[in-house]
Amino acid sequence: MPGSHLLFERNPHYWAAGKPYLDRIVMRVITDPAARAAAFEAGEIDLGASPVPLADLERLRAAPNLVVDTTTYAYSGPQTQLFFNLDTEILRDLRVRQAVAHALDLKALLAAVYFGYGAVSPTPVSVVHPQFHDASLGPVRFDPRRAEALLDEAGHRRGAGGSRFSLRLTLNPFLEGRYGDVIRQALTRIGITVEIHRLDLATYLTRVYRDRAFDLTIESLSNTFDPTIGVQRAYWSKNFKLGLPFSNAAHYADPEVDRLLEAAAVETDVARRRELFVAFQRRIRADLPAVDLIAPSGIIVAHRKVKNFAPGAEGLNGTFADLFIDPREA
Repeated sequence: MPGSHLLFERNPHYWAAGKPYLDRIVMRVITDPAARAAAFEAGEIDLGASPVPLADLERLRAAPNLVVDTTTYAYSGPQTQLFFNLDTEILRDLRVRQAVAHALDLKALLAAVYFGYGAVSPTPVSVVHPQFHDASLGPVRFDPRRAEALLDEAGHRRGAGGSRFSLRLTLNPFLEGRYGDVIRQALTRIGITVEIHRLDLATYLTRVYRDRAFDLTIESLSNTFDPTIGVQRAYWSKNFKLGLPFSNAAHYADPEVDRLLEAAAVETDVARRRELFVAFQRRIRADLPAVDLIAPSGIIVAHRKVKNFAPGAEGLNGTFADLFIDPREA
């Protein structure tokens, strides 16, 4: 999980079938990302997932004893989203949701939040799943003037001080804090005042998924290895259940979307499944219960002596059965 990093004991190790295997793995939790980067450079930590500030990655790449792996492993299907709370009256107006989408420059967001480590991923099915992702949609056009015109048309003209209305924004605390700042700046430019609520995970889950005390939330609902597992939960009306984390945060309900998702879940023909998921993505683009944002790169930092740390599609979620320490690089 974020904040948990594997420290592999340098000694003792023993040889078996020509490989030095570890006899124990020690988990360390270092809450300060800068301290984690320093620990890697000092040789105190040997392996970690998304362990350091992104601004430090280029420096760590240059360290002769470290490897920085930015592979996006297929199992994870990374995706981040800006969900609208459709129980908020002002957000029930499609024009308001469209205005928010037009206000966001996803390329700039990728650069500012993830330092370019990732890809713009503007539909519910992540770009890391090309067999189901509809690349023809592209991002909603970045057009602040169109956003302002839509808000005017919806009856939300700028008032004293230039503000039209105010929204509460929460974000999954495991995401980069810059996410909230960049989106607030973008919405402020079109006259929407944004109040950011920075919360610990337990409070965030309660606020969003039980109490519904939010207007916008920046979430990280992974597609996992298949959209039926990772995407359906966020848009299927039957998955709106108070208190259920990482479910239908928008409280979105559309019978046609339900039909498409349910059909894709049992369809065995890959081509037909793609057709269903493409139709689903286009329906979501028309309704905009969320603005899909970025598929962040997976980030692994490892000491060069650690071999086979991510040999399969699971990345660091694998068993480590083939992991070993090469004493020649210890």
